[in-house]
Amino acid sequence: MRLNRLLRVVTANLNRSRNHFLLASVGIVVGIATFAFFISLGLGVRTVVLGKIFPLDQLEVVPKSLDLAVGPLSLGGGAVIDQAKVEELEAIEGVEIVYPKMRLTVPSIATGGKEVLGTDLRAEMVADGIEPDLVKKDVDSDRPFVDFDDPQSPEYTAPQACEEDADCGEDRYCGMPAGYQEPRLNKDKEAAPKAPPKVCRHYIPVLASEHVVELYNGALRRAHGFPKLNPDFVLGIKFDLKIGASMVGASAKDTIFREKGMLVGFSRKAITLGITMPIGYAKRFNVAFGKPEDAQRFHSVILMVPEKDDVAAVALEVEELNLEVADTGAEQAALLIAIFIAVFSLVSAVIVGIAAVNIMHVFFMLVYERQHEIGIMRAVGASRGDITAIILGEAAVLGVLAGLAGVLMALGAAELFDVVSTNYIPDFPYKPTSYFMFPWWLIASSLGFSVAFCVFGAFLPARRAARMQPAMVLSGH
Repeated sequence: MRLNRLLRVVTANLNRSRNHFLLASVGIVVGIATFAFFISLGLGVRTVVLGKIFPLDQLEVVPKSLDLAVGPLSLGGGAVIDQAKVEELEAIEGVEIVYPKMRLTVPSIATGGKEVLGTDLRAEMVADGIEPDLVKKDVDSDRPFVDFDDPQSPEYTAPQACEEDADCGEDRYCGMPAGYQEPRLNKDKEAAPKAPPKVCRHYIPVLASEHVVELYNGALRRAHGFPKLNPDFVLGIKFDLKIGASMVGASAKDTIFREKGMLVGFSRKAITLGITMPIGYAKRFNVAFGKPEDAQRFHSVILMVPEKDDVAAVALEVEELNLEVADTGAEQAALLIAIFIAVFSLVSAVIVGIAAVNIMHVFFMLVYERQHEIGIMRAVGASRGDITAIILGEAAVLGVLAGLAGVLMALGAAELFDVVSTNYIPDFPYKPTSYFMFPWWLIASSLGFSVAFCVFGAFLPARRAARMQPAMVLSGH
């Protein structure tokens, strides 16, 4: 039987028995809608959790250390990663690029925020440094993330004397020369050397993690009555830095660096809670209050692994270098999401499976009702294959229609869920604009499952119809 004729027969039969097929397809529609809805929800949650909160494509490598707990204290550690270790990590197969990070080991205080929050905040500063070339994509070219005080940098400019900030333009301020360590106020001022003339300085460019904004907007702002922050709006905010100062008196140094910073962007590679500056600044500050060798010692390294399938092998080679991958919770999060998707996929399969049994019953009933018609078709030349094709064709078309209805129901439910979340659920960290993802393969697989289960349900009735003997059917036996 030709395809066009088969389609006409199938369409006529479906239209004739539409009430039976409509009732039989309800289970398929619900099952496919459940499948598409929860799989898309799992994919959406996975994108947020493993793409922003626990990115699987980057591993933070830290040195192994033996910590000894003594009462409330933990003794031990202190190991570092040097340049030789960085080169070994770069040679690991599957690693695209390496990001050395250097923690600022000097106590520091940051003060600012009045232009956004209405009042200045003052807090102990946690900071680290990272190579500027590695985060170029995360910053605007109008506010470069570079080491302005490095004479080798293309952005370096010779010191220019000034009296006030207005002498330096909008992008710079008037301050002490780079490298000048000012004695603390509680020291003997008469013994302190005379301060050098002020010069125009670039603000230290600073990156913040997306975590900071999410945590602020999700909880902190409500606790203190602060306004909600728009990440794009706060770019360019300036604040004062005192490197070497501390609100803990015993931690403060005898001298301090007075600097000013500017927020130039947000990056996943920035420290989670704190600020990230070009690594050159961190090196100079650490050396100024420590030793020269501190310029080549890193507290951690970020490995970018583009292929998630290579993560396990890379982690194993990291262990062989006597280093370890920091536990970020990504593996546990991925496992929980996988279990979530598997459970609801199983529930959807059970619903669709029960619907397939119902479809089998409907087709058995229809075959019984049409046995006289089938006998005539066989008597005038229809083959067993033709009869099988007609029954399975009806099931396939029913599967396509039920699958489309299920996918549309899932899309509608997802849209409704997102609207309710946007309008009625309070903001929380990493609250997405949409909780769902509907890639093409999910829609295609939903339709495929629908057709497959309908055809599966109609297989036995089709086989029975094809085996009918025309003579026996037409004679009433």
